[in-house]
Amino acid sequence: MKWLLLALMALLASVTVALVALPDPGYVLLGYGKYSVETSLLVLLVLLGVLYLGLRLLAGLWHVPAKVQHWESQRHNQRLQRLFNGAVIDLAEGRLERAERRLARVVKSHNAPLQAYLSAARVAGQTGADGRRDTYLELARQRNPGAEITVALTRAEILLSAAQLEQAQTVLTRLRNSAPRNSQVLQLLMQLYVQQQDWQQLRDLLPELRRSQVLDDRQWQQLAVKVYRERVLALSSTSDLETLKKGWKQLPPPVQQDEGLLAVYIEQLVRLGEHEQAGQLLATLIREGWNQRLVYLYGDMQSVDAPAQQTLAERWLEQHPQDPVLLLSLAKISLRNQLWGKARSYLEASIDLQPSAEAYRLLGTLLEKLEEPDKAAECYRKGVELPVQGMSGIALPDGEATQIANMIPISRSA
Repeated sequence: MKWLLLALMALLASVTVALVALPDPGYVLLGYGKYSVETSLLVLLVLLGVLYLGLRLLAGLWHVPAKVQHWESQRHNQRLQRLFNGAVIDLAEGRLERAERRLARVVKSHNAPLQAYLSAARVAGQTGADGRRDTYLELARQRNPGAEITVALTRAEILLSAAQLEQAQTVLTRLRNSAPRNSQVLQLLMQLYVQQQDWQQLRDLLPELRRSQVLDDRQWQQLAVKVYRERVLALSSTSDLETLKKGWKQLPPPVQQDEGLLAVYIEQLVRLGEHEQAGQLLATLIREGWNQRLVYLYGDMQSVDAPAQQTLAERWLEQHPQDPVLLLSLAKISLRNQLWGKARSYLEASIDLQPSAEAYRLLGTLLEKLEEPDKAAECYRKGVELPVQGMSGIALPDGEATQIANMIPISRSA
């Protein structure tokens, strides 16, 4: 269509020139020294037009090699893009071997995008081909000199995924020296220390994680609780009560306020025989916010003033009459106070609301004391049939802090 339009315009121009020029073709005289050329104006214009077209043709021929090269480059890039897109689809659909074959063809070209090298390395890492993985990463580093940190981060991610922790630590140590404030480096270091269960390194890293905002407040609190929980357990393993108390005071205030970690600390106080302080802490925390885990611990307190402990727990019962955990704790306190009738009532009420192996065991022991062996045997049988879940069979409410605190079993005195 374009060429047809140009041809029509040229035809119209020729007709116009002919109509104008035929009556008077004009006269042109060109002279230089002793040479001169005479011609009509029309012929001169035609010669100039032919000369212009000739120059344009020569210029076009001059640029033909560059245009051919550009066309080949475009075609090559399109082919690479198709291969890369196909590899992405294969990866998304789980065809790892096919994806790597396509990516291997892509990275043969020096025009391959950085992402192709990194994707090929990840696929090779997933399939256990460590040699090919390292080859792809080295090619990425050589062909993209400005992306050394990106390539090293990818190497560390792949090594962590493969649980090759020593190699990952070597890479991350170099990265920490070259890019100490890089948030991705800090995050990978955090993952490394968690996998290694290196709580000391994690404690040292916590301030930087907070400053760099790698984790939001909730995530940082969750990690800090996990780290310092191990610290509390390590302190209590020495059986030194003063060391435990001193170490607790050194914890960051936000961590001390976590209910799950407080429960761990109180359990360790109980284990080391510090029932009075543990009881005071529990009473204060339960008044501030109802928590079944803490209520359960309160039932295990060997209080100096057992009647006062009973009175306080019964006051809570007025506000929470249908709480099976509180009823179980009240039954334990009543047993210590030798209030057999109350203990039996509380145990039966707790079982009616939520049967638990521990409640059946305690009720069976009480019935034996009350000389009701048949009923005691029935309680033991029912208790054995129940699965032991959570804290002695009591189903406690879910929560992130509690889940963290429950990650490692806690030793508790009977």
